Amino acid sequence: MGVIRRQSLKHSAVNLVGLGVGAISTFFVYPHVLEAYGLAQVLLSVSLVGLPILALGANTVAIRFFPLFQNKANGHNGFLPLLLGLCATGFTLAGLLAWAFWEPFSAALESKSPLLRDYLWMALPLAFCYITSSVLAVYSSNFKRIVVPSILLDFSQKLALPLLLIAVWKGWLPLETAMIGLLIHAALVTTGLVLYLRHIGEWYWRPNWAFFTPALRREMLQFIGFGAFGGFALLVAAKSDVFMVGSLSAVKAAGVYAIAAYLATVIEIPTKSLYAASASSVSKYLADNNFVELEKLYKSVSINLLVAGLLLFGAIWISIDSLFGLLPNGGELVAGKWVLLFIGLSRVVEMGTGLNNYMVYYSQYYRYTLVSLGVLATANILLSIWLIPILGITGAALATLLSITGYNAISLWLVWLKFRLFPFTRDTVKAIGLAFVAYFFAYLIPISGYDLLDLLLRSGFFAIIFAVLVLRFRVSEDLNGLSGILRAKWRK
Repeated sequence: MGVIRRQSLKHSAVNLVGLGVGAISTFFVYPHVLEAYGLAQVLLSVSLVGLPILALGANTVAIRFFPLFQNKANGHNGFLPLLLGLCATGFTLAGLLAWAFWEPFSAALESKSPLLRDYLWMALPLAFCYITSSVLAVYSSNFKRIVVPSILLDFSQKLALPLLLIAVWKGWLPLETAMIGLLIHAALVTTGLVLYLRHIGEWYWRPNWAFFTPALRREMLQFIGFGAFGGFALLVAAKSDVFMVGSLSAVKAAGVYAIAAYLATVIEIPTKSLYAASASSVSKYLADNNFVELEKLYKSVSINLLVAGLLLFGAIWISIDSLFGLLPNGGELVAGKWVLLFIGLSRVVEMGTGLNNYMVYYSQYYRYTLVSLGVLATANILLSIWLIPILGITGAALATLLSITGYNAISLWLVWLKFRLFPFTRDTVKAIGLAFVAYFFAYLIPISGYDLLDLLLRSGFFAIIFAVLVLRFRVSEDLNGLSGILRAKWRK
């Protein structure tokens, strides 16, 4: 965990700065432009959900097959042009499909989301830039380079979007110009990632056709089919909520939902860092049949992410009313309170189960998840169609929680069935119990009526008590080791 821990800490630092920028935007910008923010989030969600299909699974191929192609002297045997070729092919096919069904889909949006209908065309070029950038960022992670790609792909968007929406809010730019600015930013991110790969000496453009043996082509084609449709099904189950809200209700409701969901994404900051740093190790351990190290990594990531998820979720939920009280238009945004609960719980479930999804994806058993993913994606769409008219935006969040929980339960079972590995230990139960203890004592603090003071007191008290208990009962050896290192540096 040494290299992974260092990479995760650097990545987390970038994410924390991005969190600060995002928090300022969420508190002081987005509530004033809910409709514009909802529109931007719906357009971006098309790119996110369509990533596996539009890239023909290149985002998963980039990790799964890199150990086979890796050879710097030979330009990694043309692996990068293969990935970009998959992106170009997938996007071309998807573009033809979108052209064929454009009119009936636009007509369906006429009554409920006319604004989305007018700007839907922007989803295609946004998707192309986002997909290419995502694949290049994943490819960079093979070289343990996750910080700069994260700055370009994630952090820069946290800056660009609020700046553009401030211009809309103040009347400096019309909405159409701001959305075009979002598209220009996406193109600049893609260009920046290309230049970064050239800078670190990993931009190899010449294919090596001799390396693509018939057996390798067959294996890759099978995995590409799975990566495209399986990954699409997973993202539909997990990430289609904003688009469903925007298309089944008003775009403004999607803005409220997106703000509440953003507050919940605070919980998964450690997830992005550890996953990005661990994915290549999972692929390597599986390729080498090194199940001893794989089990250590599996259990370590699971307990570390669970502790982080419980800490952040508990600190948010204990002060949820005060948090919404601080937001501009809090009375309008409070409808997202239960969205935050269900989305937050789904993040904790996903974090607690650790690397199970990666272990299935990058193993020879990846085909087993295709059917379950398809069922879950279908269930999420049907649940959203059923629950959104009844519960509003809360229904979309509940559908996401059910989908995520069901999928991770199946993945846990598959990992145990095929590898006899399980992420949970007695420390897992201990962490959950300690979180309840800390929550109980924090809840006893009386409410003063001053939202900021209540937020600082209750959330801060919960975080301190939970952190002390976790270290005292040695729930995670990694966290205790990190605590020792930080104490030593502080004394020095």
